[in-house]
Amino acid sequence: MLRLHHFAAIACLQGTLLLGHVPALGQTSGNGSAEAALPAAISPDMAGIVDLADTDLSLGVGYLSPKARSGQNASWLSSVELPLYSQPGGDHWGWIWQGWLIPNGQQAFAIGRDARFTMVSVDSSLLAFPILEAREDGWLQVQYTDGGSAWIHRNQLEDRGLALAFYPWEDRLAEAEMLSLRNEEDTQVLRSQPERGRNVLSLVSPNSLIEPLEIQDDWIRVRITRPTNGCEPLAGASEEEGWLRWKDTDGEVLMLPSREACAG
Repeated sequence: MLRLHHFAAIACLQGTLLLGHVPALGQTSGNGSAEAALPAAISPDMAGIVDLADTDLSLGVGYLSPKARSGQNASWLSSVELPLYSQPGGDHWGWIWQGWLIPNGQQAFAIGRDARFTMVSVDSSLLAFPILEAREDGWLQVQYTDGGSAWIHRNQLEDRGLALAFYPWEDRLAEAEMLSLRNEEDTQVLRSQPERGRNVLSLVSPNSLIEPLEIQDDWIRVRITRPTNGCEPLAGASEEEGWLRWKDTDGEVLMLPSREACAG
């Protein structure tokens, strides 16, 4: 299986690129005759995509996904035309193009088949790219393998193909219908205040229903319902409100929007 992080070191010559000239940010580009040689759009092979929500790897500060739903799981990548850069303001070195990874001057690699990608499930039917860093100047560091990342710019997320957007985890968690603990083998401490101390209310297990109410810094106030059977409260279930940590001291996400099909 191809190790994509090796592509981060590929140098790009200024001028003619595999897919034609990439314009400066804010400009538009003509299609050019080079596009005639582009591979046909494909849907990624799901067998070659790792869901980071099921690992202990970083999920960054948010994620990149379509502004409007256009299919299930990672099939939206078949409509994406996203330029990639070696660093903020640096050389353009390749594309994620209609289901393919195409480094400049290199062959095209089918996502999930020739090249293994890492994404994160943000609900029961959508896989997205983690954003490791979001800069104030508009540059976003997007992760696409467990050891590889590239830079994109917000001004180009709607220039070509499917319109994309960056969603910070804080905003997504606050807007979710239900949440889940990222580590399904762990519990979290529910507290009466958004701080550590002698304010423990109870322990929250992964099979609880967790409804977000408000976010304050690294804490989220929630309504807990238990016991439950999947998405449904059992007879005699009780509710309790309190505060949980949604990210740890290293900034890593501890909770995700629920991936249960009944939530949405």
